Amino acid sequence: MFVQQLMLIILSVMRFDPSDGISLVLSGGGARGFAHVGVLMALEEEGVLVRTVTGASMGSLIGGLYSSGYSPSFIDSLVRNADWTWMFSSAPDSRLTMLPLRLSRSHNILTLHLKGFRPVLPRSAISTQRVASLLSSLTGPVQVESGMNFDSLPIPLRLVAFDLVSRSRIVHSSGNLSICQLSSMAVPAVFPAVRMGEMLLVDGGVGDNIPVDVAKDTWEYSVLAVDISSGSPEIPQNPTMIQIGTLTYSALSNRVNDLYRVEADYYFRPDLHGAKSYAFTSEAADTLINLGYNQMLEYLRKHPEIPRRSGHHGFLVNPRPHYMISNVHLNGLENVSESVVYDWLILETGDEASTDTLREAAEKLYASDLFDRVDYRLEPSVDSGFVDLIYTFREREPSSVGIGMTYCDEFGLDARFTYRHLDFLKAGDHFIFSIGGGDRYSFGEIRLLDLSSGNRNWITDYSITAWQMKAKFFERDKTVYDRVSTMVSASAAQGFSAGWSGLTELGVSGILHRYGSGDPEGFPFVFISHINETMSDPVNPRSGIRLKIRFYWAPLGSRKHSCLNYDFESAFPFLRKGTVLFTSWGQLLGGTTWNWQDSRLTASRSIPGMPWNSLPARQRLAGTVCFRRDLNGPFFLSVETGAAWDWESPVEIKDGELTGGTGLSVGMRTPMGPAVISLGWSTEWNERWTVSIGSPLTYGPGR
Repeated sequence: MFVQQLMLIILSVMRFDPSDGISLVLSGGGARGFAHVGVLMALEEEGVLVRTVTGASMGSLIGGLYSSGYSPSFIDSLVRNADWTWMFSSAPDSRLTMLPLRLSRSHNILTLHLKGFRPVLPRSAISTQRVASLLSSLTGPVQVESGMNFDSLPIPLRLVAFDLVSRSRIVHSSGNLSICQLSSMAVPAVFPAVRMGEMLLVDGGVGDNIPVDVAKDTWEYSVLAVDISSGSPEIPQNPTMIQIGTLTYSALSNRVNDLYRVEADYYFRPDLHGAKSYAFTSEAADTLINLGYNQMLEYLRKHPEIPRRSGHHGFLVNPRPHYMISNVHLNGLENVSESVVYDWLILETGDEASTDTLREAAEKLYASDLFDRVDYRLEPSVDSGFVDLIYTFREREPSSVGIGMTYCDEFGLDARFTYRHLDFLKAGDHFIFSIGGGDRYSFGEIRLLDLSSGNRNWITDYSITAWQMKAKFFERDKTVYDRVSTMVSASAAQGFSAGWSGLTELGVSGILHRYGSGDPEGFPFVFISHINETMSDPVNPRSGIRLKIRFYWAPLGSRKHSCLNYDFESAFPFLRKGTVLFTSWGQLLGGTTWNWQDSRLTASRSIPGMPWNSLPARQRLAGTVCFRRDLNGPFFLSVETGAAWDWESPVEIKDGELTGGTGLSVGMRTPMGPAVISLGWSTEWNERWTVSIGSPLTYGPGR
């Protein structure tokens, strides 16, 4: 380590002439800060030697990477190719989430975490989990080589934040670089504040958005300040409550900024054509980078006195691409046991870590649902050539309550209340209790998912479900009648989850059913099931497949029978903003069974124009094809056609009956799920209007 630092000093002396170069100051401005990347590219192209960097807010993110030795072209590629919607999402990565855990999640319109019995409000509107992980993976290896002092970075650096405790500006000159970057860009209420010792830090732009004075007080170079702030907001004629709050924040922030305002030697404010500070999109990145690049080139050509030198300075330090891990440390654990965390670890002692595997390992821990935040850093180990990987966790409140609602004109309003405990008996298991119902049925469910085996993928699933429904049943002869159906089922299964996409279970179960006014009927059975699930979105899939196959055998009692059923769905993009969805489902019943075991169309798997609870059949093969196209905003249009072939037994398959239908739907996506108005025509029921709102995955009694 000493040799590397000595080489850094020698390279610095050989490379830089203290008589030329500038101090670069990068301001905050949210997504408008993408323009900073174009500015760096122009400076590099023109040979302007950046000797030091000072940043606030978004300027800290871009400036910190540049100071770490990453070239403008690398940062340009990183920013343009990033999925910024995903970057600021708090949803766990489905590809790193065990499938049984993902399938157990409820589609609620409101979820509140509990501390005891008291609701806990979210810490911010937007999560920085993935931004923090990205910054840690890029800056951590650099600091392993150069140390924690920002003067030892390839380009010396200062970052500005604001402390809510002391109500003063804070200038970072050393420490964990990624955490300092996050503190500098922590816009109050939008991004989470950063606790650092006794300080509670938020966006540096609150106190000093263009920290020219920091650069002048620290170094003796000419200062080039790049201002990409939005400027003074317009005052609306009749401001709303939110606008009043925004204007108040802006006014108070400007007053504090005035205390530190110092004129730069060179001041550059690009025309960003009214770009919004919150528009974190790939399209905005492309536009703003180009604007920053072109306008900075023009500015530099108007100011030939800005010192230049030939060539590009590029990287000063090239971190090793891989590190061997000597030790893994777990900090911040209070309720979750270390043994549970170790089950979710990807990187362990003796493993080789890269920037990609570091991010994947943190994402895997986050996908366990046990933590609100997973931060990590690298530190040089006492073993030469090795590093220590240090995780810092912020545990999620284990208890939560969720409220969900679904409406369909076929069976009315469905409301659900779900209680979930994420760390049941301190073992990392998930306990779920759910009750609900509507004007025609009610249900309850208790479930325990034993996930303590973590990435070894073995799970145990226990459940008890009960529901009662009074619904209209539609027969083939057009008879319609009301009947009460009651069912209680219990099951215990051992399963193997093949990561994020597959789950195979073997278990025992029992059913007790009462149909109408008849006597209760029931039977125990053994079953084996397999699920493959790769849907990009469980409610509004754009790509992926869902395959469910289940076989059970009931060898006891007077009605010995078996059953095989499957449910398949495939989605893939088609044309611009279009999606094609193929669905198919079927059932084969053998042996002596009850009438209520016959399959029926359901709300989530139905032929257009058919009532949802119609056409009972022992054997069935059905399928639909749907084309859905996204319109402007949240609206969409879909056209669907489908058919079902029903018969009584395998030997009578030629004597089956074909039922078909076609439908047209228009709808919009809402927090509750899609809201849809549909008109369907069928060979059996002519035409039917359907109005629904909510996730189709929740339709039907007992889920």
